[in-house]
Amino acid sequence: MNHVHSLDIGTLIQISETLESVVCQCFGPNGGQVLFTKATGELLVTRDGKRVLNSLLLDHPIARMIVDCVSAHCSVTGDGTKSFILLLSALLRGLQASVDKGTAEQSTCHNFLGRAKERSEEVKHVTDCLLTFQTQVLDQIIRHHLNQHVTSLFTGDKMTLTNDKMGSIMEAYFCGKIGNVHYMFLSEMACDYFFKCTCDQGRGQTLNLICRHFLDLHTAVKGFPIRSSRILEGLVLHRDFTVYCQTDGQLKVLVVTEPIQPPLSDAGTTLLHRSNFQLQSSNIWIAKRVEEIMNFLQQNQVKLLLSSVKQSDVVLYHAQLCGISVVQCIEADELSLFCYLAGIAPLSSPWDILHSRDTDLANAVFCKPVLLGAHRYAHIGLKNRGDFSPHCVILCGPIPGLTEQCVSAFHSGFKMLQHLFDCAIQKDSTAAKNTQRDIRGSALTQEHADVLIEAGSVLPVGGSFEFLLHHYLRLYAQHSLQPEVKTMCSLVADAVLNIPRNIYNTKSTDRRFLQVYTKVRNDIQSKGCIIDGPGLLESVSCKYQLLVSVLHCARSLVTIDSLIWY
Repeated sequence: MNHVHSLDIGTLIQISETLESVVCQCFGPNGGQVLFTKATGELLVTRDGKRVLNSLLLDHPIARMIVDCVSAHCSVTGDGTKSFILLLSALLRGLQASVDKGTAEQSTCHNFLGRAKERSEEVKHVTDCLLTFQTQVLDQIIRHHLNQHVTSLFTGDKMTLTNDKMGSIMEAYFCGKIGNVHYMFLSEMACDYFFKCTCDQGRGQTLNLICRHFLDLHTAVKGFPIRSSRILEGLVLHRDFTVYCQTDGQLKVLVVTEPIQPPLSDAGTTLLHRSNFQLQSSNIWIAKRVEEIMNFLQQNQVKLLLSSVKQSDVVLYHAQLCGISVVQCIEADELSLFCYLAGIAPLSSPWDILHSRDTDLANAVFCKPVLLGAHRYAHIGLKNRGDFSPHCVILCGPIPGLTEQCVSAFHSGFKMLQHLFDCAIQKDSTAAKNTQRDIRGSALTQEHADVLIEAGSVLPVGGSFEFLLHHYLRLYAQHSLQPEVKTMCSLVADAVLNIPRNIYNTKSTDRRFLQVYTKVRNDIQSKGCIIDGPGLLESVSCKYQLLVSVLHCARSLVTIDSLIWY
């Protein structure tokens, strides 16, 4: 039997505030760890907002919808889970207060149902205005006012990045993801990994590669302290050697995706043996064929065979005789990454192997087994591939939950960097066309004018983005002659303060927040900037994307009129 329930702004606020009460426990520099007990009895200790939300058993579809919106945002920026919930809750509360005030002054209905309908329509109208507010007001404030306060993570025109600036942004990131004991260690390790993997040029492309292949570039080791984590040169293939022959110095590598041993018959055909002698003759021919192939590889100085499939015992026997190490049953993604970094394509048939050239072989620096925890893997060194120097990261943790937290935080940290490096946020197409007509300058000039937020734009942590945006939104509202614009500016300006309010909130009082807010407001009004901000940095593009994602999420939520339960 179906049950239909109406959905209003009050229900949305109740759900979002329930999630807010959870993430507030682990938000900000004073936030603690959250302990979950799974049905299996396994304990999860974390302060990672995404892992906290994904660990909740959510029955209400609206709660699941909010978490899905958060996950979609974090998949792009790698950060902002807890801030998303805080901002959404404040926005919905402000939306309710604004609508209640407007309907109370203008309502002509005297019954409950009539006023509820008016309020629902007004909520939808206000949220529709929020989306136009983004392009007509928010983007203008970012471009003309807030950009005056940002600094660049890069030095010079070639996007040069120093260790200090890299450390300042990674330290701020890991401080919100990991406990106070280990965030500095992982921050320094992430910086070290970044600089070891990247060459002087093409760091943006390197970040894309790390984010895309992070599953293959890291190894999680359970049962060891977090400080046992380390960086290894080359790649760790998550398979052990089936055959291992020790080698010194550089070696040649062959990659295959099919069995080397030729089949008795082609696919789709039937081989008929009339006697055991014919069968033995066929097996002898196959064994000689395998021997011929392995001798060919030995003559071409191949010392390592990587295979995505299981090879026969005959192949392994002759590999041992020829001094060729074998790693088989390698995952397709791992093998694909190896081939990309080595600059080769895998071979398939025995015919391809016998007619292979030197360009079909990869050159490895070393090949040796490595013991990580209770498992032994194949460790292979490779030369630089263009702008990427192959390295892998070993992430340890005493229990599975903490290990997974470190892996998630490390991966998301590089997603954040990728967004910071690559995301030069563009203006909307209409504004771009207007700019083209107005500036009438050179083509370089035009490209710069189309960028809303430059790549590498950062601000000090601790609410600098929110304080500045609050100030300029209030200023914009004072000079605007449109009532709807005034409402939107006030609504968003008050909502963004919920983030610094929770940063500086101590023992359920706002005294610390009010002190910081008063000082920052006086600094902006008297000196035009925030004085004595913290040395740590955060991405402006990620902050902007967070606000835009929340506006779209709020719009999606209020368009739902009712829920149908099956």
